[in-house]
Amino acid sequence: MTVARTILVVDDDQELRTGLRAMLQERGFQTLEAEDGHEARRLIEQQRPDLVILDMMMPRWGGFPVLEYFKDKPGSPRFIMMTANEMAKHKAYAEEIGVIDYIRKPFSMKRLLEGVDKALPGSATPVPVQPGTMRCRCYACGAVMKASFRLLGETRPCPRCQSEVYIQPQPPEDEGPQLVANTPYSQDQD
Repeated sequence: MTVARTILVVDDDQELRTGLRAMLQERGFQTLEAEDGHEARRLIEQQRPDLVILDMMMPRWGGFPVLEYFKDKPGSPRFIMMTANEMAKHKAYAEEIGVIDYIRKPFSMKRLLEGVDKALPGSATPVPVQPGTMRCRCYACGAVMKASFRLLGETRPCPRCQSEVYIQPQPPEDEGPQLVANTPYSQDQD
C-alpha cells in the first residue's frame, strides 16, 4: 500500500485552507494546516511534509521568514508561495530563497495543481482506486490510505501514526455510502 504524499497548507484564511484541503484530499494527498508561520514551522519540523503551500502575508511570521528559516536546511520540504501581491521583486526574492512556484491570488485550482505537479512531479493526478480496494482515513491523524475490501472488520495499524484503525463501512453525510477506516473506539467515549 502506497502512503500518500503530505502537503501542508499555510494561510490565515480559514476558508481558503478548507477549500484547498478538500481539493487536495480528493486527489489522494494527506493534508496538514497552519494559520501562520509559527505553526507552519512547528508542523514542518514535526510532520516533515513533502510540500508546503505557503501564503506570503500572514500575521505572526509570514511566508518569507518561513522560507528563510528552512533555506538550505537538510530535509526541508519544497515550497509553493501564494500571494495577492503583484510586485515582481517579491517573486524574485521568493524564487531566490527556494520556492518551486509562485502563484498569484486569486488562482484556479487547475493553476494550483500545475504548481503541485511541478513541485511533486506526477502526483497531481488522482490515483484511481483499483477494483477491490477502497480509500480509507485514519481519524487519529487524518492519513488517507487504500485498503482491500477483504480487510472489512479487521484492525490494521495506520502507516503514518501507527494507531490501530478498524476498517468498517460508514457513509459520510453528503457523499452516500463510502468505506472509511475508524479508530476502534468511538471518539465520543471519554
